This record gives sequence, C-alpha cells and structure tokens, in this order.
Amino acid sequence: MEKRLKWKIDIAILPCVILMYIMNYLDRNNIAAAKLGSLVKDLHLTSTQYSTCVSILFVGYISMQIPSNLILEKVGRPGLYLPTAMAIWGILSTMTCVVHSYTGLLVVRLLIGFAEAAFYPGVMFYLSCWYTRFEIAKRSAIFVVGSWLSGAFSGLIAYGVLEYLNGVRGLADWRWLFLIEGVITIGIALISMAVLPNLPATTRWLSKEERLLAVVRMIEDVGQRDDDNAPNSEQETAEVLPQSKFRSAMVGFTMAVRDPKVLNFLQMMFCFAGTAGINTVFPTIVNSLGFDRPKTLLLTAPPWLLVAITSVINSFHSDKTGERYWHMMWGPCLSLIGFVIGISTTKTAPRYIAMMLLLQIYNSWALGFAWLSNSVPRPPIKRAAAVATVNIGGNIPNIFVPYLFYTGSSPHFYVGFTVCIIFAFLGMTGATTLRWQLKRLNKKLESGHTVDGLDGTTGFRFLY
Repeated sequence: MEKRLKWKIDIAILPCVILMYIMNYLDRNNIAAAKLGSLVKDLHLTSTQYSTCVSILFVGYISMQIPSNLILEKVGRPGLYLPTAMAIWGILSTMTCVVHSYTGLLVVRLLIGFAEAAFYPGVMFYLSCWYTRFEIAKRSAIFVVGSWLSGAFSGLIAYGVLEYLNGVRGLADWRWLFLIEGVITIGIALISMAVLPNLPATTRWLSKEERLLAVVRMIEDVGQRDDDNAPNSEQETAEVLPQSKFRSAMVGFTMAVRDPKVLNFLQMMFCFAGTAGINTVFPTIVNSLGFDRPKTLLLTAPPWLLVAITSVINSFHSDKTGERYWHMMWGPCLSLIGFVIGISTTKTAPRYIAMMLLLQIYNSWALGFAWLSNSVPRPPIKRAAAVATVNIGGNIPNIFVPYLFYTGSSPHFYVGFTVCIIFAFLGMTGATTLRWQLKRLNKKLESGHTVDGLDGTTGFRFLY
C-alpha cells in the first residue's frame, strides 16, 4: 500500500514540478541568451546596465523568500499557491517582449523576481511534507533536474528563435524569445493547478486509508506529527506559545535563525552559490571559445545535460546510503578543476572540458536543501522559514557574480574564476563543519538528551 501511495504521489507531483522548474529557469535566465540576439543593441544597454538587469531579478527574488514560504505554510494549499505564482511570473515574462528602454526592462525583471521567489523554497518545503528523510534527496534531485534541463533547452530554444524568428511580424528575435517562453509558462501553470495535490491529510483524490498512511509515514519518520500543534519542547510550549494554538510566522523565522544548524547551512549554500553563480553568465563563458552564435548556443547544452545526469545519480546514491557529506563534496572538487583549467589555457578542447566541469557544483545544490530539510524536521513553520532563509543566502551571489564577468575579461575571466574558486573552498569548509555539528547532535540523542524537541526514543538521527 505504501509503495502504491508513493507511486501516486510521484506521478502527481514530480512531472509538474520538473516542468515548472524548467520554465522557472528559462524565464529567469533567458536574458543571457537574449544578449546574444539584439537585446543590448535595441535597448541601448551598456555593459553595466545589462549586468544590473541580470542582477535586479535576484533583489526581488531574495526579498520575498521568507514571507512567501511562511504564507505558503499558513495557507496550506501549495497545489494552488505555487502554480498561481508561476502564472504571475509567466505573465510578467511575456510582458518583457514589449519593453523599449533600460528602465522598463529593469522594472519587469524586478517584478519577475518577486513572483519567482515563491517557487524553489516553496517546492522544497512542499516535498518535505510528503517524503521521509530517506526519500527526499532523490526526489529533490529529480525536481532540480528541471533547472539543468532548462539550461540545456535554453540554448536549443534560443538557437531556433534567434536564428529563424528575427523580424517576423516586425518583432526582434529576443522579443519572440520572451513571448514564446512566457506563454508556455502560463499554460503549464494552469495545468499544474489542476494536477498538484496539497498536503497529505487534505488530498481528496487519495482514499481515506491512503491519507492516513501518508500522515503516519511522516510521523514515523521523525516520531512526531508534522503540524504546528506539536511543540518542540515543554520549555518552548511555555515560553513561545502561551495560550496559542499555532506558531506565528515570526516565531518560525526566529526559531530558524536561532538554530546553529540553519546558520551553518546558510554559510555553506551561500558559498556554493557563489561558485554556481556562473549560471547567469554561462553563455558568455561558452562564447569565449570564439565560435559563432549558433554554435555557442548549441554548445551550452551538453554541460547542463551532464550535470542533470550526475546530480540524479549522486542524490539517489546519497538516499540509498543515508550519507550526505561526501556526496556534497565531489561536485565542488570537479568545479575547482574546471576553473583552474579555464584560467590556465585558451585551447578550445581543454577549455570546453573545463566548461563541462564548471557546472558540477550543482551536484551539491539539490542535495544541500534535502540535507537541510532532514536537519530541521519539525515544526513545519520552522522548516519553511529555514528553507527560505538558506535559499536567500543561496541567491545573493547571483546579484554580484554577473559583474565579475565584465566585458574585456574573456577568455580567462581571472577575477570571476578566482572568486568562484575561493567560494568553493569556503563552501567545502562549511560542509565539513556541518558534518561535525550533526555527528555531535546525534551523540546527544544517543545519550538520551533532547535535541530540537526530539529525544533518542523516537529513533530519529540526523543524516550526515
């Protein structure tokens, strides 16, 4: 019965969130492909103005992360909330095709960031409500494959649009790019509204027995109900929740930022994101090979396809073994090799090998958030705030990384690649500290102490 339940959940959730993530990344990063068209020329953008238009999206994206996830947890209807946010950013992305100035592009990109803020931390929280700690890493990896496939499809779609639609019906190539991808986003959002379930206890198309099983599975995983009525400790009940049935959003946020584990995850993911920030300028990096636009766009696809494959294998094996730390480490190590090669040589073959390796940092991305969800099991309001807080740190580097790959820094990108190398080392240091921290907490649980409202009798142990 449990296998049948998981199959139903997988079929309902995973295809939708993968398609949603593909469009999320396309709508966020299609400006990089548009740059290879006539966007910069038509809007008379300077190099700094273009970088600002790339970065401004993440200002909106970061500012709405925590409020959005706390609202999602309180609303309790992710199956409606997430597709609605998607429809809004799809409409805004479509509107990009009618901007005629730097200011107009800047405003639209900022608003897209506000709307997209709901998605990634929202889905990670959503998955943590349905899957146990030994199931979530592989599902998270399957979900995040959407972004890697998006990176591959982005180049292929851009190639078709920029090469064959320029001037059709009087529209420039980059305007067609935003129009087509925005309309597809809206269509997928409407379909997702009809398909996605909400939470285990409230999904109508599950039988009564299946709903009960879905809830019991999560109780057995941690030894406690997955709701906000189950206090973390007697002290917290007395001090934080006097005469209150539900934790407030602010209390959930306060609990998250006071947890040393969450702060450690924040530091680690911030640093890994500093390395992974190359995704916003990846077509520019590939363009340094010196090929024409069609070949450049096509050559952006294989590195994304490779990381899609390796990240799924990595996360599946991590769930199978219950090990997190070493599975987090090998991705940044491969990226480091890529950066060193990229700085060292201008020869085409080794540089393209380097570009295949650069994106391997993303092997640690989905797994990092799965690890976070495992490490902040209860209550949901704290987990929602923790995921959003860490995702904020994971997107701040996207604001400044585009400026590191300025005009004239090609082909070696000394400043950009060096900063990415430093971030990769710092991220691995953070992961090592986190492993030590979680091992120490497990020893406390084994000796009978209470940790995060959980004691050793529940059988719960942190994965590391």
